[in-house]
Amino acid sequence: MPIDVDEAARVSEIARATIRVAGQRGSRGVTLRSVADQLGRSTAFITNFVPSRAQLIVNALEYAQEEWKADRQGRLSGAIGAERLAGLARWMCSTSEDDGILRSLWVEAIADIRASTMAYDVIRSVTDDTYVEFLRASRESGLAEAEQIADTLYLFCRGFHIKSVEDPEGWTDARANSALEHLLKVLVFQGATRAEQPPAHE
Repeated sequence: MPIDVDEAARVSEIARATIRVAGQRGSRGVTLRSVADQLGRSTAFITNFVPSRAQLIVNALEYAQEEWKADRQGRLSGAIGAERLAGLARWMCSTSEDDGILRSLWVEAIADIRASTMAYDVIRSVTDDTYVEFLRASRESGLAEAEQIADTLYLFCRGFHIKSVEDPEGWTDARANSALEHLLKVLVFQGATRAEQPPAHE
């Protein structure tokens, strides 16, 4: 009688192991063998579910995508308008235990797009979805030049992600958030205050 295999559970298990290996050895340390060793399995077990190294990175990023979506929704629950927009930017400029690891995998996938268009497609899906959230929150805030404000905040946060991989000691959450709060004050909160004020009578 065949043994039932929960493929989704196996794929998630491999994703978590991939993230652990990247945390221990860096993104370049992620291989089929290293992930198999992390799980105490054979490489044949891994390739039965995830057939290549590029797919390991795709799988880890897809797993993280679902985690990020759930966390973002929880953090922004109930927030509207300018507060939602600011909360989204603050969430993007925070770093959880695995975020630095996942950003390094993200940067590697971007740099090596020819080796894995699938990884790049996952990255585009994640980043495009996040940008849509910025644009929606900016428009709902009633701010003038909402599209440009969404662009600016989004690019700031993405730039921080790159710098946090390149120079994690120099570009800490504290440094990024200090700059972000200044940006929010100028672009969002001052603009929201002006939008709420009635027009001056002549």
